[in-house]
Amino acid sequence: MLELKSQKYEGKAGDEVLNKALSELNASKNEIYYDLKEEVTGGLFKSKKYYLTAILKDDVIDYVKSYLKEVTDLMNINAEFETIKRENYIKINMISDNNAILIGKNGRTIESLQSLIRQSIQTKLGIKINVILDANGYKERQQKNIERLAVKLAKEVRKTKVEVKMDSMNSYERRLVHNCLTDFNGVTTISEGEEPNRCVVIKPTEK
Repeated sequence: MLELKSQKYEGKAGDEVLNKALSELNASKNEIYYDLKEEVTGGLFKSKKYYLTAILKDDVIDYVKSYLKEVTDLMNINAEFETIKRENYIKINMISDNNAILIGKNGRTIESLQSLIRQSIQTKLGIKINVILDANGYKERQQKNIERLAVKLAKEVRKTKVEVKMDSMNSYERRLVHNCLTDFNGVTTISEGEEPNRCVVIKPTEK
């Protein structure tokens, strides 16, 4: 597995430290992940110092691919990795000869693997990076199915004025429902229950 190592910088001004990092990494701001911290030092005459941790997005992608390659090899699965790099997240779509094993029951395996990768990156860098894993477009299909169901149920709730409790979902799936129905007239959504049985309730709103 590739090593994941960030670069450290410090200075008296935030912009100064960031520009120094960009110069040394030969990168633009949208090509790196960074964490900038401010520290106040001194007694009567206080001064500020800035500490920045930075890493190239491409280095994070290479690490994630290396991590996944090691895991899939241990599972005796041949896999290829497609990358989508955005400002706020990295998405890796795994294409393999055994997607069912990678996905697991109700997507549990892929969710666990995603959590492990995120935690590994945060532990090594001290930076929280949103890495999203998919397997042969499974999550995209699931997202569309969840959103279609949410709209269908919302229409029923608006018509009957009777709330509907959806099946248990993980936090990502619940967020999809909430976002999907944010501007849906006549209903509102809440999450209730305890993990892992937390679910979304679609309620009618009073006019």
